[in-house]
Amino acid sequence: MNDQTRTPDSITFEEHDEFQRKPIAEKLLKLLTSDINVSPMVIDGHWGTGKTEFCYKLINLLKETHPDVHVAYVDAFKADHANEPLMTLVAAIANLIDDEETEKSFREKAIPALRYGLKTLGKAGIAWLLKKNADEIPDEFEDILQEAAEDSINAAIEQSIKDHQDIEAVLTTLQEALERIAEEKPLILFVDELDRCKPDFAIAMLESIKHVFDVPNVQFVLVSNLKQLKDSINHCYGVGINAQRYLDKFVSYTLVLPDELTQNRHNYVLASIEYTKLLIEKSGTLAESYLAKEGTFKFIETLIKENQLSLREVETFIRHLEVAQILGGATYFSNTLPPGRVLLNVLGVFIYCFNKDIAELLIRGSADAKQITKVLGIEEFPDRDSIGPYPSPEQVVSTLLFYSLPVGVPGIPEDNSDDDRFWKGVIGDYFQGSLRHSMDGYYVKIITDTIRLLRME
Repeated sequence: MNDQTRTPDSITFEEHDEFQRKPIAEKLLKLLTSDINVSPMVIDGHWGTGKTEFCYKLINLLKETHPDVHVAYVDAFKADHANEPLMTLVAAIANLIDDEETEKSFREKAIPALRYGLKTLGKAGIAWLLKKNADEIPDEFEDILQEAAEDSINAAIEQSIKDHQDIEAVLTTLQEALERIAEEKPLILFVDELDRCKPDFAIAMLESIKHVFDVPNVQFVLVSNLKQLKDSINHCYGVGINAQRYLDKFVSYTLVLPDELTQNRHNYVLASIEYTKLLIEKSGTLAESYLAKEGTFKFIETLIKENQLSLREVETFIRHLEVAQILGGATYFSNTLPPGRVLLNVLGVFIYCFNKDIAELLIRGSADAKQITKVLGIEEFPDRDSIGPYPSPEQVVSTLLFYSLPVGVPGIPEDNSDDDRFWKGVIGDYFQGSLRHSMDGYYVKIITDTIRLLRME
């Protein structure tokens, strides 16, 4: 599990590289330190895929291998409340400058640009306010306002031209100062958590990077979920705009973090599954449990695959398994229980974590089999001809539930048929009991009791 004492500086590939991402980082650094223009670059990944941890490791590798480069990390989400993306980036750069005089000079050149940003923000607010209250203006004032508006428009145009000239000069001065700093020591800024920011702030950050910091030897790496960024673009500019084309104006190169690991040249495994295995092994609560045993872990693996759990969701799942083990006692996932009982306990924890609606239906006694088995990727009664002599754990659990909650489930074998005897034998082996228990709700109650345990009822 995550160690709360870890700091960004201590998170390195040498510490651990469970997702085999160091080779990716090395290739990225090769690009960032080459003559190719790949800035701004985006490191893309879904929620909970370990983007921030990869970013920390990449930064630390960069510092280690390229001490001649200035490196800054910006948590955009933490800066979101200030609503000043330009100020956030300027401050990050100022903090990198070792020489006191150079840093002071840079700040002095940056201040006019920051003031202009605040000034234009104020104008936008006033314009919004006037528009908001326009319908409250009495009719008799319309003619007077119209005449005044014509004069105001002319004055506004003149002022706008002057403002544009002023900001061009201010930005040029700032960019020249930045260029001199970066000429001595290149700058690479990593902007993380952009996808968690308010849409207006996220887009303003992108536009600041593009229009203000397009300077030689200054590069940006954006660590963000591109789908969320596209949603922010559509939120700001409307669904009619092509968000991908808009992004293409700002982004030079995109890397999608892979969700698979290579076991050898031909075999791949989901990173989330390997991470689950690692977390169980490292857990003082679960390491000696039955969860790491082949049959149980295969069941857990199915739950992860079928529900496409992210790395962060895996952490949530493991944490709740630990809670169940502590609240339920040391034998909750122990091999002293029938293996099928352990599977039902695991399923109960999973449903509690990720399927609150089904959990509520189970508590009320109104869930049906298909709702539950869908979590395992099974919606039909298993066909014996296609499963072979040894059904998988998820097939056994699903079959048990189909027998227990048969409403709307076609294909259940007739009593005492060959298939019926086969499944009763398999279930008996797994649960060390008879199928009769399923008919009186005994096995479904195991899942429900696990949910109640986690609800501390």
